[in-house]
Amino acid sequence: MLQIESLKEKFKAKRKTFEKELKEFISFQTVSADPSYLPHFDACSKWLESKLTSMGATVEIWNKEGHPIVFACFSSPKKDAPTLLLYNHYDVQPVDPIEEWESDPFTATVEGDNIRARGVSDDKGQCLFVLSAIEEFSDLPCNIKVLIEGEEETASAALIEHCEKKKEALKADYSMVLDLGMHKKEVPSVAIGTRGVTALSLSLRGANQDLHSGTYGGIAPNPLHAIAKLLATLHNDDGSVAVPGFYDGIKMPSSEERAKLCLSMDEKRWEEEFGQPPVGGEQKFVPLERSGLRPTLEINGISGGYTGPGIKTVISKEAKAKISCRLVPGQKPEDIAEKIRSFLLENYPKGTSLDVEIIEGKGEAYRTRTESPAFAAVEKAMEKVWGKSPERSAEGGSIPIIPILQEASQSDLICWGVGLPTDKIHAPNENISFGQLERGFLTLSLAIEILGNLK
Repeated sequence: MLQIESLKEKFKAKRKTFEKELKEFISFQTVSADPSYLPHFDACSKWLESKLTSMGATVEIWNKEGHPIVFACFSSPKKDAPTLLLYNHYDVQPVDPIEEWESDPFTATVEGDNIRARGVSDDKGQCLFVLSAIEEFSDLPCNIKVLIEGEEETASAALIEHCEKKKEALKADYSMVLDLGMHKKEVPSVAIGTRGVTALSLSLRGANQDLHSGTYGGIAPNPLHAIAKLLATLHNDDGSVAVPGFYDGIKMPSSEERAKLCLSMDEKRWEEEFGQPPVGGEQKFVPLERSGLRPTLEINGISGGYTGPGIKTVISKEAKAKISCRLVPGQKPEDIAEKIRSFLLENYPKGTSLDVEIIEGKGEAYRTRTESPAFAAVEKAMEKVWGKSPERSAEGGSIPIIPILQEASQSDLICWGVGLPTDKIHAPNENISFGQLERGFLTLSLAIEILGNLK
């Protein structure tokens, strides 16, 4: 049996090697949203291939002409050993705004127990603790398949295609998506699932050119006024979404399931961390219900007109906006997007014209089977590592590949991770602590052993 203290000593002993490899991994500028970064993906996938091969895996590279997908297999010497599929991604978000970074985003900076760089929490640090946990076993108690993709941040188009092509290769008894986090570092948690996502882009136009706001103000409909008015119609005064049919068919956890969830939060601590109180969304639900169990509609960006130094007295000819929704079980991305599109086209102000595009990159919500042996194994491992029972949380983010991967692998799929709200994922100065990465390493090592020893 693996022992916690022994594992801690092993992680401590290889801390320098782990840090060196993480810095190398970080240095590949794998921004999947920007095609100009594509050469970094080839180099990074080859780095992963070399790392996995040196660990004794059989490695395949899928989608070589695009953002490569790395697939590796480790065999257990045990007869009838279960198969565990482990998923991570190596692509990262853009670094903008670059001026807010305290150091180069692709040169990892270590300060005490923390390491700062783009992708260090989401998801390269977590990916590396996965590989480190596998390395701990001279004889693996499970057959392990490792799947590391390069398009998670842009909706996993290539992997979705390969899930259909590679069903036999992906088949597993259990699978884990290690790309999530927890609310507090002192309290472990396992997610009961993730929310789905859909998004739209708006372009609202007025005149065929920018107009002088003195000469034409009061006559010409103003696209900026119009888009503000239109977007304001999307929500009711209580924070609920006003689009007809938005909530139709949604499935909330049962009272028994809800009782097992962590839905309490320190609202004062949240306000201190982020500089505002957690008062958005549907007011009849508590904050962690609103962020994990309820669907949302958010305005992600508005642009148009002049915002530079001084003043430019102009009525802009066009205004634009981006909208995204987080969805829950019972909602279909295509249906929700079409309902919003129809609502906007029925309500935009007179004297303007509106185009609404449904953006690619949708994904359905997913709920874990909490009775799964894999779920129980992770909860048991976390209890050993943290010394306390883990919470069950409702993850508000979206990983569109999850339900597709679960279906392709025909496995019990659970999702967890060790990221924290303070890690600033997707924002400048993304970071994670080595302490959290160590806890991830310990948890996965123990969970692999527990699953391998099941009757």
